[in-house]
Amino acid sequence: MSNQFKSEFFETLSIIKDYLPDIVIAGGWAPLIYYHYLLSDKTRVPLRTVDIDIVVPGKLRKRKSKTIDTLLTEAGFKTRFKSRHQPPVISYEGKIGDFDAEIEFLTHRRSARDGQVAVVQDGLHAQMLRFINILLENNITLDIDDYKMSEGILLQVRVPTLGAFIFQKGLTFPRRTRPIKKAKDLYYIFDILANCENLHQQILEEIVSFNDVYPASWFKQFKRYLSLNFSDVDKDGVLMIQSQRPENAYPAMNEQQFQQYVFGIFQEFIANI
Repeated sequence: MSNQFKSEFFETLSIIKDYLPDIVIAGGWAPLIYYHYLLSDKTRVPLRTVDIDIVVPGKLRKRKSKTIDTLLTEAGFKTRFKSRHQPPVISYEGKIGDFDAEIEFLTHRRSARDGQVAVVQDGLHAQMLRFINILLENNITLDIDDYKMSEGILLQVRVPTLGAFIFQKGLTFPRRTRPIKKAKDLYYIFDILANCENLHQQILEEIVSFNDVYPASWFKQFKRYLSLNFSDVDKDGVLMIQSQRPENAYPAMNEQQFQQYVFGIFQEFIANI
């Protein structure tokens, strides 16, 4: 995906700039932000989509005079009702350059009593999902050093810590109903483990620390799900990651070598946690 679209992604975030200290960017855009602004390596172009996932708290205080819903609709985004829930799931759809983009808001679901959707701010509906609190409670703020807003101020965005991103994805992928979503979750985990080798110890220590912070069953599930899917080189986890491999990624490896590489990375990771 082009660098032009990256700039337009940040331009979209600048529409809701007043709320950036309150929200966390998740999904497929988080790895790009890690590589370009945490590791300072802008040569990497990780797997991602035009969809934008934004994590918000259960109640979002109105800043200045406009809500997020107002800011996005005034900028030309249209709301689309995506479910029959009451209240319904809503996404915001519009053009970012030449691309059709979709913005979705997510928040934490504590139990089945919470329902499926929360109104976190006037007009703003967020889909409620388990484990989202991990991202809200463990995040970092990064400077987007190659994008300035109209006022000449650097954009700053919050993303999950690397450990939180991996932990949440590892708990979420088995619950996905769409195979492609499950495969993308696993590829994001693989891509970070493969490309952030000098941060492995930090990632491991953070994930292990979650065993003392969150229910012990979460850490057990996380390790069990990965163990089941990466117990052999031809297990589902390895094959799903292979299915998401971008055309130009790891060009020196054929399919069999890439499978072995993926398997080895996860075997080492699982052993260390």
